[in-house]
Amino acid sequence: MTDNVQSQRQPGMFAQLARFPRAFWMVNLIEMLERLAYYGVRVVIPIYIAQADEPGGLHFSQIDKGIIFAVWALVESLVPVFSGGFADRYGYKKTIGASLTIYIIGYLIMATQREFWPFLFGCVILSIGVAIFKPGVQGTLAKTLRNEDSSIGWGTFYMLVNIGGFLGPPLAHFLYGLSWPMVFYGCAIICSLNYLMLFTYKEVESGSDKSAGVIAIAKMTFRNMMRPRLVVFILIMSGFWLMFNQLFDMLPNFIVDWIDSSNIVAALHLPGFMTVDTSRGTQIAQEWMIDVNSGLIILLVVYISWLVARMRRVHSILIGITISSVGLVLAGFTTAGVLCIIGIMCFSVGEML
Repeated sequence: MTDNVQSQRQPGMFAQLARFPRAFWMVNLIEMLERLAYYGVRVVIPIYIAQADEPGGLHFSQIDKGIIFAVWALVESLVPVFSGGFADRYGYKKTIGASLTIYIIGYLIMATQREFWPFLFGCVILSIGVAIFKPGVQGTLAKTLRNEDSSIGWGTFYMLVNIGGFLGPPLAHFLYGLSWPMVFYGCAIICSLNYLMLFTYKEVESGSDKSAGVIAIAKMTFRNMMRPRLVVFILIMSGFWLMFNQLFDMLPNFIVDWIDSSNIVAALHLPGFMTVDTSRGTQIAQEWMIDVNSGLIILLVVYISWLVARMRRVHSILIGITISSVGLVLAGFTTAGVLCIIGIMCFSVGEML
């Protein structure tokens, strides 16, 4: 009897997936294309900016790279606080469309500028595009999900996000083989495909007051930010994002300079498109090592989301942050390629929780 009641309360995983509306799937595809373009740039840009021996790179200092990434993260984190209210007010599709235009401008500036300040300006424009894009996508998803479907719904979203993230590094590997500017031009073209995707579904109404002015929206946003539970959640997640950014900001340069994965290449007979020749022998290209993160999430995130659906969210977050911390320390603790990959895998499991 108890088993029957529980099965009625929580339908099977595929039954839950089947009842998601069209808008849910289309917005997920938009996010997947956006992440393909974004991570096509993000996973190789530390090398482009600051790797001293990279042909065609900018050859900035590590301090310059740190400034660029700090400003990038600051803009990408703060702007959604305000752009979220405007997405509710003016419509999710309009917000997504506007953000795509800003994205493309950012990619084009980054492709053509080689001095510090103009390149930083391009990064800021790109980060503004990301910050405006997110509320439109996530607002649409939130309105299409019911409480009982939210865990697997967001798990599915995260899986598709990481399919885009997984394909981004090999795309970048191919594009920078042509030239570094082609990385940015190619990602701008991919991002522009989302203009067509906006015509594949109807607008999802936010339910917000459409008559509110700019000042009223800003006041409402500030009021909501001051809620104690939200402040605590932001502080907790800030710690996680501090770790997450190291995976893409610092680990790529560390892998290129210090990690020895030649034994893995020899043991697995990896194909040439996954490797790079160095003075230390043939190594796994850093973007493919980072790609372990997205690959593992694609395989496991929907199932893990379904498993932890009944776990208290605070417990899940704390366990996940602990596992991710251990994984990140392990990834940077030695020069052994195997341990670095295991560390990235541990980090990925914590990220899913």
